[in-house]
Amino acid sequence: MQTRCLDPSSYFCKGRPFLHLPDSFLKMPMRPDETDGSSSSLRERKSRARLTRPCPANGIYAIGDVHGCLDLLKKLEEKIIADRKDPAEDTLILYLGDLVDRGPDSKGVIDHCLSPLPPGFERMSLCGNHDQLFYEFLLNPSLASDWIAFGGQETLMSYGVDVASLLSRCSGEEGFRSLLGEAIPKSHFRYLQELPVALTTDQAHFVHAGMRPGVSMADQIDDDLMWIREEFLVAHPASDRLIVHGHTPAPTPQLGPDRIGIDTKAVGSGPLTAVHIYHGSHRFLSVSPCEYGP
Repeated sequence: MQTRCLDPSSYFCKGRPFLHLPDSFLKMPMRPDETDGSSSSLRERKSRARLTRPCPANGIYAIGDVHGCLDLLKKLEEKIIADRKDPAEDTLILYLGDLVDRGPDSKGVIDHCLSPLPPGFERMSLCGNHDQLFYEFLLNPSLASDWIAFGGQETLMSYGVDVASLLSRCSGEEGFRSLLGEAIPKSHFRYLQELPVALTTDQAHFVHAGMRPGVSMADQIDDDLMWIREEFLVAHPASDRLIVHGHTPAPTPQLGPDRIGIDTKAVGSGPLTAVHIYHGSHRFLSVSPCEYGP
């Protein structure tokens, strides 16, 4: 049986180029798939939307994994808004997924996602593996869920749900489900439910984790777009356009053949990074915790 590890921080090859991953990285367990016979539908799932649209006149600012770091997200959006080239033209701010888990304010991040932007700006988010796990948890909540130990506890705490206290009081599953029903706004559930898994423009594919090499976007499955790592990172993507992604953390943005990775460990005291894709070029913007600390 293969199980995909939810926390890559202990084995990520720190700062090395994508094509020089250590052997230990490649031997890490994977998420359950068709190889163990337990979830044959997982490899076939294409339940989330894949969007296609022209690139806005002012380009796209793609933001890496937020993981509940609301303060950094707000500061980065302020920087993006100030950076806009032409106030008369449209600009898209695109989150690459993993809005939730591990950080201090996942609830605040989703509230922020649902808030308005200044005129001329549009905000969109893709679904990351942690967002998908949170959504699946809400469909079938349980105190025994593995997700709680992989960042979910911090997410639930941001909604006022103290898992440790519930466990110590032996409140039981029914009490837990009732508390969740009161704590999680329906608007947040719908938001998670409706997240697309990819955006394609004339210049790039935007996804959370990456793409299976040699497979067209039309034939990619949700699980790969949200979870893939080593198969994508060690191979030449052979994609028809640039792939912009998060998911695999590094201290700085990572450039590989036809891809840009921008998960820069915001939840691990690193910066939160955006890449501006504009007329075939790219440049980075970021904010660090030390810039806005006490």
